[in-house]
Amino acid sequence: MDIQNSDNKYRTSAAIVDQVLKQASVVVVPGMSVAAICSYADELVEASCRAVFRKEETIERGVALPTTVSVNRIIQNYSPGPEDDYVLREGDVAKVEVSAHIDGCMASAAHTSVATNAPGTAITDRRADVISAAYHASEVAARMIRPGQSARNVVKALGLVAAGFNCTVAADTFTCQIDRFVISGKNTFANRFDPDALVDDFTFESGETYTVDCTLSSGSGISRQSAYESTVYQRDVNRQHSLKLRTSRALFSEVSRRFSVFPFLMRTAVGDSSALKAGITECVRARLLAPFAVTMDKDPGETFVAQFKSTVRCHYTGPVRLTRALPLPNVQSSVVIPAESEIGQILALDCEQATLPELPRLKLQIQTPVPVEAGSTESGAAAAAAMDMS
Repeated sequence: MDIQNSDNKYRTSAAIVDQVLKQASVVVVPGMSVAAICSYADELVEASCRAVFRKEETIERGVALPTTVSVNRIIQNYSPGPEDDYVLREGDVAKVEVSAHIDGCMASAAHTSVATNAPGTAITDRRADVISAAYHASEVAARMIRPGQSARNVVKALGLVAAGFNCTVAADTFTCQIDRFVISGKNTFANRFDPDALVDDFTFESGETYTVDCTLSSGSGISRQSAYESTVYQRDVNRQHSLKLRTSRALFSEVSRRFSVFPFLMRTAVGDSSALKAGITECVRARLLAPFAVTMDKDPGETFVAQFKSTVRCHYTGPVRLTRALPLPNVQSSVVIPAESEIGQILALDCEQATLPELPRLKLQIQTPVPVEAGSTESGAAAAAAMDMS
């Protein structure tokens, strides 16, 4: 693939992500099903990807990472099915993450919204602090993806932003170098500083592209696995193993036939087949499939997690943001970043916004989800997990 064609595909993926993230964030309202939002966004991504580069009929395209809507102190990877759904409540903090790819050239972005029937009323509590902190952390990190800047300095800056708002960087969140059909390249690093797990430092180079995932918590930021079962999985295309169970072989054959290197929703692979579901355990144990754990901040009570994610290219002139930042929700934190501070000076740096292509109008309109009665889908494991979110 030539450089110009590759660049066009990255920009088109970014345009799709921008459009879908905006549409998905609009439906973050009280009474809305999280499962419905995730399904809606994924359908929009698939339809939008089919509408572009139509002359290249055989290329792979679509969802690069299933849409997730992680609520309150859930940190990441929450994309529930009907049996584990959660209905948004007034004041919930919802982090919507959307990804798309065209021929392996991917873009990803996330935005934090507050589900409320009173958007004109400013939020001034700890939700305002953590949302503002995550937003400014994302803006700082994007401006530091420039030639010669070091990954370790990015981690330091994120820590400074978090500390300024009395927040923490969430564990197990990363800035990932991406490439064609690669969602986490060699220059991937953890955004949370850990003195017991120091990794080799490196400097950014022109031509590299990164997904910058700034997820901050009003609590400890230390993650633990939630009550929700994993729904997002990824196949290890470099690993082989002789499976013993027929159900496991059938499942892995179906996954291999339908999915390549990008993560996928297990429910789309198994459907209603209990036989295929029975094969998940052995495939995971053999490390043929890797589950994405739904994690949450270990601190209970009034703990909130906010996320802003962008796709940024390191250009020789400085950072170029492929995905656009959406406007902040109506939050007013008491914390002000001084212009003369180290963080204030970074925020004053330029960050170019890439010019994105105009997308064609979809021929088939995707139905927008509507709110349901709160609590109507919460039972069993969903009810227990909903208590964890509160």
